[in-house]
Amino acid sequence: MIRHSIRNKLILFLLIATLVPFLTSLGVSYFFTKQKVTEDTLTNNSALLSQGKTNLVNYLDGVVQASSTIYTGRNIAELGQFYEIIQTQPEINYQSDKVIKSGLQVMSHSVKEIKQIYLYASVSNSSFLTHNDIQVSTVGKYEGLKPFPAGKLVYFEIKHQNNLYGMSLSAYSPPSPVISMHRNVMYSPSNQSIGELIIDLNLDLVSDISQGLFTHDQEELYILDETGRIVFGPDPSKWGLQLDDHWGEEAVHSTLDKGSYEWSKGAFAGINMYEKMRTDYLNWTIVKRLPYEQLTKNARQLTFINALILSFSMLIVMAGTVYISIRFTAPIKQLIRYITRIQTGQSGLGDHQSDIELTRTDEMGILANRFHGLMQDLNHMVMREYRLELANKSNQLMALQAQINPHFLNNALQSIGTLALQHEAPKIYTLINSLAKMMHYSMNTNESVVPLRKEIDHIKAYLELQKQRFEHQFDIVYEIEEGTGTISIPKMILQPLVENYFKHGFKPSYSQEVGLLRIESEKLATSEGDFLKLTVADNGIGITDQRLHEVRSRLKASSASDDSSIGLRNVLTRIQLYFNDNATLEIDHVHPQGVRIVIHIPMKKGVTPNESTTR
Repeated sequence: MIRHSIRNKLILFLLIATLVPFLTSLGVSYFFTKQKVTEDTLTNNSALLSQGKTNLVNYLDGVVQASSTIYTGRNIAELGQFYEIIQTQPEINYQSDKVIKSGLQVMSHSVKEIKQIYLYASVSNSSFLTHNDIQVSTVGKYEGLKPFPAGKLVYFEIKHQNNLYGMSLSAYSPPSPVISMHRNVMYSPSNQSIGELIIDLNLDLVSDISQGLFTHDQEELYILDETGRIVFGPDPSKWGLQLDDHWGEEAVHSTLDKGSYEWSKGAFAGINMYEKMRTDYLNWTIVKRLPYEQLTKNARQLTFINALILSFSMLIVMAGTVYISIRFTAPIKQLIRYITRIQTGQSGLGDHQSDIELTRTDEMGILANRFHGLMQDLNHMVMREYRLELANKSNQLMALQAQINPHFLNNALQSIGTLALQHEAPKIYTLINSLAKMMHYSMNTNESVVPLRKEIDHIKAYLELQKQRFEHQFDIVYEIEEGTGTISIPKMILQPLVENYFKHGFKPSYSQEVGLLRIESEKLATSEGDFLKLTVADNGIGITDQRLHEVRSRLKASSASDDSSIGLRNVLTRIQLYFNDNATLEIDHVHPQGVRIVIHIPMKKGVTPNESTTR
């Protein structure tokens, strides 16, 4: 009873009506905030990476431009230009050595981060080094130089430790990490290499530009070359080494200038954004790694604030819900207690007139007043009924029964049927007509034996009504052998058998199969004589073996417990009274399911209806 209480339902409904929008709003807010924050973060980071790429490319372009001054350096009238000395003089004298060193020194001051410059002139087989404004030269080429990549005039070598390229200096600082720009010095007319220029750069500016592109302890930034080696990364000890994970392969090998992709393998779960640095001398990729934890941080914070505000509001709403529910349902519970006291007999009839202690002017007060008036009317009615005499009741009942006769009911049904036709409802007229036929057939006491066709017509009228009741849930099959319709049988022997199907065998919810009722009649010629065989079979739920045994035992009993009842025993008794003991009634299973009832009536000793009994 408590579970179905209006108060509990009202509280539950109000809580659901409050919680569902609250939780939905919270979820939708978090989802869209997360999406928006993620999109904004990706957009901002894309712009930041683009700006960082521009700064790095401009810086490296400046270094490349500084190296190109080798072609446009200082001009000395007696000796010619810097470039001409390198390409024409097989031997370097004091003056030409001075011009070259002066040109390298000027070049080293053009970019702040240049640590040292090395030049090898193949025509004179001479090497020159400018290191912190100190110039030295020597004969021969530094043996540690790697072969210049084919098809390139300029390329950058990522982080490595600088050296003096086989030369010695009196004041030389310890080796430090640098990146180097290599230029292949070419002789224009023949497009022939006449030397190599190497500029070693401190990593300070590259590191400073890169450091400004990400938030430390929250994000990661990598600069990778075309082979996947690390130019810049969170761990300086790994600069110059191959990336030891596969997350960077998609960015390095991508043909797009920029993009992003998700990565959830290993310990990192988030989005990788990349920006390509493509020039004639460079193919690096800037990759910024944004973990989901950082991407959704702002969304979570905003959702948490919203949740706090909504939770506080929710507590107020819940408290108000409980208060309103209790306040609203308290009068109902008081009224229920009053009704229960009367129902359980804890108060006498006189107490029915006692006032309900409910002083309200709203709907609950109106309900209490109406109920109080109802109880007063009930009390007056009960007192009147106690004073009525049994004879008066009997007389009224007999008068009522006398008014209800077959002619009155038949005429009333005909009137209703005519009205149905006038309102264009032929189906209703058909059903009323079927009911009228049934009532006329059953109430006509002048007939006790009828032709089989009349019994079949009565069954059809009955089944027409059942068809309307159960729609298309069952079908009827009539197999009436020609010539059997005129055979006389006791009245109302098929009706109980058909009705038995709907009482015990037909269960609409039992199966999805359509019910089937089969009514058959045929003549049988046996050694004991001619018989009329009537069969009523169905495909209903059937009958158990134990129940079938009980039914057969009762049919064999000498008398039924109630001869006035219309049942199998009553049908068997009547056909045996009208004919002889050779008339039988058998009941059996129908496979796979259902029941079959068969009646055998001897035809030689049958009662032939006369004109008076069939009228």
